[in-house]
Amino acid sequence: MNGVAPAQGPRFHVLGSRAGFTSWGLDGQEAALAAGGDPARLGYGAVPSREPARLSDGTTTVDVGLAPGDYPAFYRLLADALHRGAPPPVEPIEALQTLRIIRGLHAGTPVRSLAHI
Repeated sequence: MNGVAPAQGPRFHVLGSRAGFTSWGLDGQEAALAAGGDPARLGYGAVPSREPARLSDGTTTVDVGLAPGDYPAFYRLLADALHRGAPPPVEPIEALQTLRIIRGLHAGTPVRSLAHI
């Protein structure tokens, strides 16, 4: 999903061998921060989606609620890791592996352009 695209699709559409998960809408934390929202306030970052997230096994579909994001929790964990030696919220090797996957996807997918239209 592209937050600036004129037509929005699912945010996540994950398919496995036994079930699939689909959700819509962007995380509301960035918009809340830009609007001066306080991360300490109840409901911070919660954005009602036009459709609920869905989990389906091909026979049964269940609407599932999504917890709002929690940037402050991530940064609390990061501060604990940096100042007190606690485990980091994300292992550095996992972050590197994720970047390698993204780089590989971009390298294997040609950039499309509508300049010819």
